[in-house]
Amino acid sequence: MNQFDPIEEMSLDGFQIVNANMFAHSPKRNDVTCTIWPTRISFNKLALEKLHFCEYIKLHVNPKTKCILVMPVSSSDKDSIRWIKGEKERFVRNMESKIFGGQLYKSWGLDPECNYRASGHLVTANQKVMLLFDFNQAELWKGRKPEEHYE
Repeated sequence: MNQFDPIEEMSLDGFQIVNANMFAHSPKRNDVTCTIWPTRISFNKLALEKLHFCEYIKLHVNPKTKCILVMPVSSSDKDSIRWIKGEKERFVRNMESKIFGGQLYKSWGLDPECNYRASGHLVTANQKVMLLFDFNQAELWKGRKPEEHYE
């Protein structure tokens, strides 16, 4: 095509606009993420950083909204979960629980053949800072890992 060729005029009749929601945002490297498998739950290191490297958390699950809330707590809290490993450099550990995974997958109607990952963001409630993960728009895949795995 040379620069002087005329550009064809056409009609837009019959074309439909593609809804932008079809290209929903999936987690990227700089997103706080939570990943759930049928037998465990994990968070990326950025989640640990956002909660100032707290050692213990409490998990809140909303069965109606498919959301997980992560709240920093002290080790003395009766429902505290140690979510880190390492001494010099701290990492988030995979928290194994077939009971938790089974109940979560059943109450949310998730496919037990799939794994799910959702982005999160900071929220506050009762003057506490927490992380909220909404699994309604979660990335999902079958098998061990997606092609791009950021845990």
